[in-house]
Amino acid sequence: MNQRKQTLLGLMSIVLSMSLVAVGCGKESDSGTTPKASVETAKPEAGDNPIEITWANNFSPPEAEGNYVQKQLEQKFKVKIKNVKLDRQGWKDKFNVLLASGQIPDIFPIDADETDMAAWADQGIIASISPDEIRNNMPKYTKALESIDAGAWNVGYYNGKNWGIPKVWPIGNSGMIPGYNEAWLKKIGYNEPPKTLAELEDVLTKFVNNDPDGNGKKDTYGMSGRGKLPIQMFTSVFSAYGVSPYQFKIGADGKVVYGGITEETRLALKLLNKWFEAGLIDPEFITADNGQLNDKFANQKIGMIDNMGWRSFDAESAYITKSALEKGLHVIAGKPVIGPAGKAYAFSAGARQAPVLLGVQLEKDAAKRARIEQILEYVATNTEGWLLTVYGEKGANYDMNGDSVVARTIPEASKAGAGSFYNPLANVDISMAKYNMTKELLDLKAKLDSGYEPLRDVIGPAVLTAKAKYWASLQTLVDNYLIKAVIGKADTDKGFDDFKVNWLKSGGQELTDEANKVYAQRQKK
Repeated sequence: MNQRKQTLLGLMSIVLSMSLVAVGCGKESDSGTTPKASVETAKPEAGDNPIEITWANNFSPPEAEGNYVQKQLEQKFKVKIKNVKLDRQGWKDKFNVLLASGQIPDIFPIDADETDMAAWADQGIIASISPDEIRNNMPKYTKALESIDAGAWNVGYYNGKNWGIPKVWPIGNSGMIPGYNEAWLKKIGYNEPPKTLAELEDVLTKFVNNDPDGNGKKDTYGMSGRGKLPIQMFTSVFSAYGVSPYQFKIGADGKVVYGGITEETRLALKLLNKWFEAGLIDPEFITADNGQLNDKFANQKIGMIDNMGWRSFDAESAYITKSALEKGLHVIAGKPVIGPAGKAYAFSAGARQAPVLLGVQLEKDAAKRARIEQILEYVATNTEGWLLTVYGEKGANYDMNGDSVVARTIPEASKAGAGSFYNPLANVDISMAKYNMTKELLDLKAKLDSGYEPLRDVIGPAVLTAKAKYWASLQTLVDNYLIKAVIGKADTDKGFDDFKVNWLKSGGQELTDEANKVYAQRQKK
């Protein structure tokens, strides 16, 4: 692969350390702002010889070189693709070794995040790209991207430049909504799911005390929580207070504050502890993951799940609905309950993701950059390119039933090179959803994925130096305190005050200050 000799010393440092250096401060880019770029704008050109593209990814690695999808792309765009196949787990260690040896691919793995982006930018490993170039060479993709989140460009902005091609995951914009055992609701006198936090408390109380399963025993709980992944734990309650303990939000003073240390979180914890002491919450929530929640709902030990997405209510969903139906149960979707915040809020991870990164050698190879942009535009927004890269060969790997794709066996598709390997932007253009979503699914989304306001992190993915230093330990502090507060092992008065002070002293203040700077920069555009 081509690379600049002067970057090799920086490359060798990867295997020794992946810590971030200081974040540069400059005006943040959004869809209406063009950051500086150190390269000439690339325009598609035709040449006599195939352009060699080294394509690295850790998603859906093809079984063989020269597979069907690869050959089709090579022929259409007059390129020669060299595959760098990495496993989903542990990909970064292997990839760092390649980088340290000077082997910089043209297209980087899809799982690289904004922290990787900043480190590799500092070390001279990735290319900066003008947003105007991307807009010119990928107009359909840009339109699809910005229809989901025009601020997605922010994630790739660092040290005054844009790095890579912005990317979103549209499903992330959807919020978590509650599901209830419909028969239990009717048994306690509710013909529809609760709409307010007070009604939810009444429902959960009756799920415990009114023998909703009819077995003559008091052996049921109202709800549980995903204690193994606390960011998804009791989201309906926190959202009713207008907060997620794991997201930045705008405080009453107009400044960015971490949700976990706000008064809204304190009040939500007081209510949750009250419910726990009253026996409304399954005490095994502490060690529960989705598998355990699945079993408890299907076996009628709990009557509510509050970390479901709209697609979880599909009859074939492996989470909750399918296993419930197999036991003769029907799970009914509710809307997020309205509490002190005054609106129906739903926790949402958001759609923004780190961009697709390109190797630094492309800064001086405008022709190859343009060809890659052409290919990515084709596979992301062109029906032919999208079906080819996602599903493989028609008649061999998939068939069509109207607009719907009927996929054949996965092993054969893998042999053909289908999946995400050659299409790191497969999820961005939502007009392609009609091919892998039935009309029933589209109707289900329209019915359930509405009627609430998504509750998202006001910062989202961003290069924060303090995050690289403190995030893991800060998350552990929040995880431990939340669980202890719910079960009464930590009080929510002085104990919450002490937790807040500890969080701020342990790097949280530095992180919050940096988040406020980023937020302020974005508001200036």
